[in-house]
Amino acid sequence: VPPTSERPWTETDRAYEKLRAPIPKEGDIVEVDVAIVGSGAGGAAAAWALARRGLKVAILEAGEHLLPRDLSQREDEMYPRLFYDGGGRRTANRAIRVLHGHGVGGSTLHNINLCKRAPDELLRHWAIPCWGPEELRPFYEQVEHLLDVREIELAWVNKANGRIRDGVKRLGWKGGALKHNRRGCVGSGFCELGCAFDAKMNASRVLIPEAAEKGALLFPRSRAVTLELLDDAVTAVRVRSRDPRSGVDAEWKLAAKKFICAGGAVESPLLLQRSGVPDPYGRVGRGLRLHPGAAVAGVFEDEVRAWQGIPQSWECTEWLSFDPKADRRVWIVGGSAHPAGAAGFLPGFGPEHAELMALYPRIVPLSAMLHDESEGFVSAGLGGGVSIDYVLTEADRVQLATGLQACARILFAAGASEVIVPTRNLLRLKSVTDIGRMPTRIEDHELDLVAVHPMGSLPLGLDAKTSACRPDGRLHGLENLGVADTSLFPTSLGVPPQITAYATGLTIGEGVGAFSA
Repeated sequence: VPPTSERPWTETDRAYEKLRAPIPKEGDIVEVDVAIVGSGAGGAAAAWALARRGLKVAILEAGEHLLPRDLSQREDEMYPRLFYDGGGRRTANRAIRVLHGHGVGGSTLHNINLCKRAPDELLRHWAIPCWGPEELRPFYEQVEHLLDVREIELAWVNKANGRIRDGVKRLGWKGGALKHNRRGCVGSGFCELGCAFDAKMNASRVLIPEAAEKGALLFPRSRAVTLELLDDAVTAVRVRSRDPRSGVDAEWKLAAKKFICAGGAVESPLLLQRSGVPDPYGRVGRGLRLHPGAAVAGVFEDEVRAWQGIPQSWECTEWLSFDPKADRRVWIVGGSAHPAGAAGFLPGFGPEHAELMALYPRIVPLSAMLHDESEGFVSAGLGGGVSIDYVLTEADRVQLATGLQACARILFAAGASEVIVPTRNLLRLKSVTDIGRMPTRIEDHELDLVAVHPMGSLPLGLDAKTSACRPDGRLHGLENLGVADTSLFPTSLGVPPQITAYATGLTIGEGVGAFSA
């Protein structure tokens, strides 16, 4: 595939390109100590930890190895390259769009760099050995140091997030500045399309290059087809690769002593199901949480240009509790609306839609993300695709509606002259009193729901009847296969999972012991 961009090569581009290992030939067998499927936060962190211990590590990545020069910041070019199914993957009932990335760096390539630890009360509720707040704290600290995680400086809070901050403060609600992992940021605002300025301190910029320095092999455009099993162990991964220069496909095997699945909460269970791993209680793929969200938009009298600067730098936590069965389970954060994304978000056709798009420079999108109790199931779909069976419970429908109402209150408190609620029958609210017109529960297809944080489809637990993986990260029934991604989480985190996914990779790679020797 030719580069998306016509920009000249830089030394950074050339340095990243050198990380790639040569694609093996048809029928080859490559032998390593540990084979890792997936190069996102969890896989990259595990590779980093294991390579530092002197183990020979290989990382398989189904997606491309995109260089800074490839990241054009054009939605039409980057969505097909950054996301599974071009960003069009949906739940089986078509009610929720599920965005998760592929490419070297996984979802850290396109995410907006939000870094929040899993709340201590949630980890205590899990009550899983090795996964309490005290056990995870050193791994969080290590990740935050490696990736230069720090709170956004007030000077970097853009105009749109400034309005959100004003609304939260005027209501007297809990909130604050967020932490990010970025260095050298120029505030282009196109973070979710990949950073053309290489300012993200993420898996592809930090951990994978450092693992490669210690001898780790990186194989992009290399899809793990199936795992080969013998008795209670994995012996090899069958891989299908495509050479980016010649376009020639090759099928080969990666043999190892130990294996780690880190393809994310959708792709990891699919690989295990394709491979026929032991699953007597049908737990592989079950327990999926999506952390789904929806948004409303405040219209202001002046231009705020929400697409400029750091997209998400302020949060509201007034409506987020981590007590079981809590009646406040919504995290509120600013949205990111690039032109095509905004056009898809705003409903209507023809003149009505054109009128809304004319408001684009004055719009502040605000999202409510549900700390969901609903559970789904990932399985193979027709024609080799994926089926994501996930339906919101009644309680979750009410919670999400409550969160959207809170978003409207924040925007009016911030000075919005109007709040647009993009339901099928468009709502345009003119004052706080109009909030009573908003839905009190969210029906399927009532508005556009998006999930960017799938997790929990291979959850940790002590009992094989109720969980897929043991506390040390190994799959129940297989001695040398572990998981190091968001699918391990027994519940939704209720916050962005990026930093916890990195900490999970370190925990599996060096903390628990099953894969550290």
